[in-house]
Amino acid sequence: MSEFRIAAAQVPSLRGEIERNVETHIAAVKAAAAMGVSILVFPELSLTGYEPELAATQALALDDTRLSRFSVLAQRHRMHLVVGAPLANGDGKPGLGAILFGPNGTRQTYAKMHLGGTEPNYFAPGEKPLMFASHGQKVGLSICADSSAPSHPETYASLGAAVYAAGVFLNAEWYASDAPRLAGYASRHRLLVVMANHAASVGTYTSVGRSAVWTPDGELLTQATGDEDVLVIATYECGSWRAEVCGL
Repeated sequence: MSEFRIAAAQVPSLRGEIERNVETHIAAVKAAAAMGVSILVFPELSLTGYEPELAATQALALDDTRLSRFSVLAQRHRMHLVVGAPLANGDGKPGLGAILFGPNGTRQTYAKMHLGGTEPNYFAPGEKPLMFASHGQKVGLSICADSSAPSHPETYASLGAAVYAAGVFLNAEWYASDAPRLAGYASRHRLLVVMANHAASVGTYTSVGRSAVWTPDGELLTQATGDEDVLVIATYECGSWRAEVCGL
């Protein structure tokens, strides 16, 4: 197996500023490509900021032209990109989603299956998981409160996933409950767990940052120290995981 490298992109988002947020994302993609990253995971609703009340007016269709650059870069750098955004859903509520750009030009969507708090007022829940493979590693996608349902990571584990990749928005209070839960899933299901949280975003809520990776035995492999702009990278090589945190 060739070297596999997955990264959480802890980047800031500006409230409702999709075009400006795209530029921040593109810079992170280019930095990750220079480091040989295979999969880059962005936070929950990273293109709009975590602003549920804006979802109806800012929902993106899969063929939105503003997404084209992600597809080009995914193909150019042979990388999978997981970008957070509200997903257009016809006349219904949008999905709270992630868009997966593949190195072969494909685009797929995943919608959060387990909505939390007031999210059901603004979003429709997703109906099925999304798993993909890179360098022989099967990766299951998750979005924040998905992990509140133990069946969610369990489903991926039963399908043979080796990695559980979660884009989240967590403030200090939410982080205190979610981080231990993710660590527990890592050890219970023998999964590498990657959590991508927002950096110091400008919007309604305050992110605590501290994006992290846990090994399949539940140990913290590495973590951002706060809400700084960083890539949190885990590399699988010669049967073991190693990690680094690199500034953007």
